Amino acid sequence: MDKIFITIAGIATLAFLIVSVLVVFVTKRNRRDAMDRFRYRPKKQLMTGAEKHCFQVLNDVFGQKFYIIPDVSLSALLSHKVGNQNRHEAYSYIENKTVNFVFCNKRTLRPVCAVKIDDGTNTDHTPGSDPKDMEKFFRSAHLPFVRITKPSKLDRQTIIEDFSRVIYEVSLLRPTTRKRKSSQK
Repeated sequence: MDKIFITIAGIATLAFLIVSVLVVFVTKRNRRDAMDRFRYRPKKQLMTGAEKHCFQVLNDVFGQKFYIIPDVSLSALLSHKVGNQNRHEAYSYIENKTVNFVFCNKRTLRPVCAVKIDDGTNTDHTPGSDPKDMEKFFRSAHLPFVRITKPSKLDRQTIIEDFSRVIYEVSLLRPTTRKRKSSQK
């Protein structure tokens, strides 16, 4: 009787494996076929509205000194691998989040400042997506973060004031100090 159950279980397991392999194969083939059916075209504009206006003003004021890169993900900008914190949980707060612009040093490409347009139209309510939450992430990284709350009224003077204030505030933060193991000779 036990041999019958073992045989049936073996046949069922083998059938399950065969069906699983077939499903994976058919699914991959269908995705490949679907990929060939879809067509794309370039968008007419990379940015529109408030984002375009902000980019133009920022580029006018800071374009000689910095590269201004639009639409950068937080995971490309901030490392979640800090100390012995829960890295998976830390990453989950910045995953799939973006800032509108990042200023980079033209010589080194090092990020100098991040900018988020906060015009009240944020539809993403996941933890970390609010610009006020993002401000905390950047403060912990000692990287200036500017929230532009009225993009339509943005002008040269407002930009200079906002950036000066934020950079001054970040300069007051104490840098994190790491304890290094002393090398023994």
